[in-house]
Amino acid sequence: MRLKSLVRRRPSAPLIVSFVALFVALGGVGYAATQLPANSVGTAQLRNGSVGNWKLKSGAVGARKIINGSVGANKVLPSQVQLRLSSSCSSGAIAAVAQSGNITCTPTQPNEWGTSSSATTLGTGSTSVATQSLPGGSYLMMAYPHAVVSGAAGQHVEVDCTLSVPSVSSSTGVPSGPNTITKTMAVDLASGSQSQAGTIPLVLPVSLATPQTATVACTDTAAPATPAPTVAVDSTLNAIQTASNG
Repeated sequence: MRLKSLVRRRPSAPLIVSFVALFVALGGVGYAATQLPANSVGTAQLRNGSVGNWKLKSGAVGARKIINGSVGANKVLPSQVQLRLSSSCSSGAIAAVAQSGNITCTPTQPNEWGTSSSATTLGTGSTSVATQSLPGGSYLMMAYPHAVVSGAAGQHVEVDCTLSVPSVSSSTGVPSGPNTITKTMAVDLASGSQSQAGTIPLVLPVSLATPQTATVACTDTAAPATPAPTVAVDSTLNAIQTASNG
């Protein structure tokens, strides 16, 4: 057969089909990788362990995506989460609780300090009505000053009472300002009754590096200012020793 006759011969149908099949076989994989139909990839198409941390969109996993009870103690940040108590005290009381849930027990009950004062008439400026000395430590302070106000009919009288304990730096021993809480009782004296009374509850947690003295002090203001009202205050002052959680 001559070479010229081979060049002029048209390709047969089987040959064309073979070329088309070869083209699809070579290019089909690339097409599928870049032109996946919507919703075509499911659980079966993902290999186990194939999705890493960097492939998760920020904020994509919320509370509804986490199985109940699936996050345990080993998966939380100890400095941010207080774990459940791991034991209990068979006697005495809990002295401290660690972030791990471990507790420290003490065989004795917390120490308490307290005092009560007789009625003191307030003068000009702040007047001390009760004091209590405390050793260093952590305390829950509670004071209940009771004020009796007498004055002219129509007067508006406000009584401010403050519970304060000096704060001293444990590292330098230098005073760094007081721990304080202040509350106000306001009364309006009516024409038929020129005397009214009330109690001002004050609660303050404190931590003392050195022995300090807790004080309850009160002051009063009136409108009109004259005649000056008479304000007598007595108070209880109690401190219960506590322990800070670790």
